[in-house]
Amino acid sequence: MPSRIDEMLSKGMGAVKGVKARVEGLTGVFRILCEQHGEVSALLRRVQGDRGKRAELWPKIRRELLSHERGEVKEVYPVLRQYPETQQFAEQHDQEATQLEAEIARIQAISVDAQEWGQQFDELVDLVTKHVAEEEDTIFPAAHKVLGDEKSKELEPKFLAAKK
Repeated sequence: MPSRIDEMLSKGMGAVKGVKARVEGLTGVFRILCEQHGEVSALLRRVQGDRGKRAELWPKIRRELLSHERGEVKEVYPVLRQYPETQQFAEQHDQEATQLEAEIARIQAISVDAQEWGQQFDELVDLVTKHVAEEEDTIFPAAHKVLGDEKSKELEPKFLAAKK
C-alpha cells in the first residue's frame, strides 16, 4: 500500500499531466489517460529512486498498468481501429500491450529483493516511458482530432468502467 506521500506525489503528477493535456486541447478519455500516465510515472520513478519502495509500490504499479492497458484495449483502441487515420495506432498498441503484460509477468515472477528485479523493472520503466510519450505526443492528438470532443467524452466513462 503506497504511503500518503507517494499517493500525493502520484496524484499531483497526474493532475499536472491532466492540465497539460487540456492546454493541448485533449478532452474526455484522452485527458484521463494522460492523468493516469502521470500518476503511474510518479510511482515508477519512486521505485527507481528508492529500492525500499519496491515491495510497497509494485502491487499498485502492476495493478494500475494492467487495468489501464486492458481498459484501452477494450474501449479506446477498438474505436480507433474504425478510422483509417488511426487504425495503424490500434494495431501497434495491441503489440505493445502484449509486450507490456509479458514484462509485468516477468517482474512478478522475481523477488523484489533480487538484483534482477531492478534490472527488469528498469526495462519496464523504459517501455512505459516510450509508450506514454508515443501516445501523448502522437496517438492521442491524432485520435482526438478524428474523434472530436463529443466522442472523446463519450469514451471516458466506458474506459473507466473497463479499467475497473
